[in-house]
Amino acid sequence: MVIGRVPEQIVVIGAGMAGLVCALELMKQGYDVRLLEANSRPGGRIYTMRDHFADGLFCEIGAAFIGEHHFLTLSYAQQAGVQLINLPVPNRSLSYIDGRLIIDSPAEPAIWPVSLTAEERILGYAGMLEKYLMPGLKAAGNPFLPGWPTKQAVQLDSMTMDEYLRDQGASAGAMKLFEIGYMQMLGDGIRKVSALQRLLDLKMAGSERSSKTIVGGMDQLPKKLALTIGSNISYGCAVTHIEHSNKGVTIRFNHSGEVFTICCDRVIVAIPSKVLRTIHFSPPLSKEKNDVIQNQLSTSVTRTVIQSRTRFWNNLSSFATVNTDLKIGWLLDATFSQTTSRRGLICSYSSGESAREISRAGHFNSAVSEIKQVLPELSSNYEGGTVFSWDHNPYSRGAYAWYKPKQMIRMLPTLSAEEGRIYFAGDHTSLFPGWIEGAISSALRTVNQIIAGNSI
Repeated sequence: MVIGRVPEQIVVIGAGMAGLVCALELMKQGYDVRLLEANSRPGGRIYTMRDHFADGLFCEIGAAFIGEHHFLTLSYAQQAGVQLINLPVPNRSLSYIDGRLIIDSPAEPAIWPVSLTAEERILGYAGMLEKYLMPGLKAAGNPFLPGWPTKQAVQLDSMTMDEYLRDQGASAGAMKLFEIGYMQMLGDGIRKVSALQRLLDLKMAGSERSSKTIVGGMDQLPKKLALTIGSNISYGCAVTHIEHSNKGVTIRFNHSGEVFTICCDRVIVAIPSKVLRTIHFSPPLSKEKNDVIQNQLSTSVTRTVIQSRTRFWNNLSSFATVNTDLKIGWLLDATFSQTTSRRGLICSYSSGESAREISRAGHFNSAVSEIKQVLPELSSNYEGGTVFSWDHNPYSRGAYAWYKPKQMIRMLPTLSAEEGRIYFAGDHTSLFPGWIEGAISSALRTVNQIIAGNSI
C-alpha cells in the first residue's frame, strides 16, 4: 500500500488458514480488509468435530498434526498462543493385512504375509522405505532453491509413484505393503499420483517422532487468529459472482437468503478449485487459468469415527495407528491426548475410491464391521459413531489437491498467478497441498504479490 493514499479495500474469500493469514498480514500493512466465509466457523479443513460425542470428547476430521519443520505453522501457533503436544510414538507398528494383525518392531521384525525378495526380508519395512525412497527424495530436490524444477524433478513428475518404486526394484510384495497406510493417501493412490508430488509430500510429512498437535483441538489455531481479525470477518456469506476490471472488483454473495454486493480494489480467492468453479467471473478468467481450475483434482477423504465405552486398546500397549488393507484404510486413536473420560474415539481415515464407497448412503455399518474386524473388542464397547465425507462438504468438495503425471509442474505456476486485481491463495496453490504449511506459504506469497503490485 502506498503511504499517503486512502487504504485500499481488499476482500478475502474463505476463512481457512490461507484466508485468515492473508487478512491478518494485510491488516498489519494498513489495508482495509473484509473476510467473507460461507461457513459459520473459521478454519476450513481444520475441523475439530465436537458435537457428536459424550464427555466432551472431540476428533480431528481434517488437519491433525504439525510437522517438525513446518516453521510457518509453528510460528503462527506461537503467535496465537496455542499449546502444542507431541504425538505419541509407539515402539512398534501395527498393520492388518489379509485378515491378520501384524506387529513390527526393531526388536522383533514382522514376518510379512507377502512375497518379498531375500534382501527385502532382511531390510524390513523401514529398510525398504529407505532403500527405495531415498534416491527419489534426493532427486526431487529443494523447490525453494533457484533452478527448480530440475531435470530430475521434471522426470519424477512424468511418472506415477508406482512406476518410480518399480524402477527402484521394489518387488510385488513390497508394492502391496506400500499400498496401505500413508503412502496411499494422495489422490487415488500410488498407481495414479505423480511421483514428484508423492515424494515432496513425504518430505513435508517428516518424522512422526517430532510431530505435534494442539492441546484442546487443532481448531484452536484458526479460532484464535479469527478473534484477532474480529468483526472484519463475515460468516454465512457464499460468494456467487465476481465482476472485475482495471479499476476495481464487485463481489456478489448470498447471506441469509438475501443477495448483497460489495465493491473493493482487489480480491483474494482462498477457496479450493472445486468450489471456485461455482463462482461466475465477469469477464471470464483467462483460458489457461480456467483450464487448471477446472482440471485440478481433489483427494476423496472419508472419516469414520466410533465412540467406545472404554479404551480397551490400551491393552495393545502400542496402539496409536493401524495400517489396514481394508476400505477403512488407516485407524487411529483420536483421543490419545484427552484424559478426562474413560471413553475413547477410534477414527478411520479412508482415501480414494475406498473413501467414496464408504461415504455412499448405507455404507456406515460396513465400515464399523471392518473396524470391529481389526479390533474385535470394539464389539462389546461400541456406542455409536458418525461418518464425514469431505467430498460431500459444499465448501470443500474434496480434501486436498493431487496431481497425475505431468500436471504438477505445469499447473502450479498458473494456479498461483494473479489475474488483474484477482489473487489466488490456498494450499492447493502451493507445493504442499493438504498441509497448513502450504496454506500459510500461499497466503504470504499472495500478500507479497499485492504489496509488489502497489509498489509499481
